[in-house]
Amino acid sequence: MSADNNQPVRVLRPSGGELQPELKPIVLNYKKWKKKGNNKAKEGKPKYSKGLEDIQRLEGDMVRVTQTGARALSRSIDAYEEERRQSAKKKTDGAIEDFIHNSAKATGTYLKEASDIPVDLADSVSRLSFRKNLRKGLRRASKRILTWPI
Repeated sequence: MSADNNQPVRVLRPSGGELQPELKPIVLNYKKWKKKGNNKAKEGKPKYSKGLEDIQRLEGDMVRVTQTGARALSRSIDAYEEERRQSAKKKTDGAIEDFIHNSAKATGTYLKEASDIPVDLADSVSRLSFRKNLRKGLRRASKRILTWPI
């Protein structure tokens, strides 16, 4: 080791507000990190016009039901593809011979994934305010129907 490496580390403290003149400090400015996360929590509740809240909630529920159906279809296609690949590896023309079996497995996967769709639909329609507005609309429609001559 050389003599330069054996020198003790000197800690420089400011004297009179400045460091010693032969040294120039390196200043690092750090940006504060922004929190990543769910920005929806900051937004609060969704805002709806009077009388349109039920329709917009129903529309949001239908979007979620559609996403569930699409996800179920995607997983069933993946299941069919996997079964088909295994059938093709096992024997000659295995994919053709096992078509019905592979399709049945894919259908079972679809039905398992999509089994919650009817419950989600029932929950979206069974809100108290939605049922109340539905009854009002049906009363109005029935009054108009009664005025028509038969």
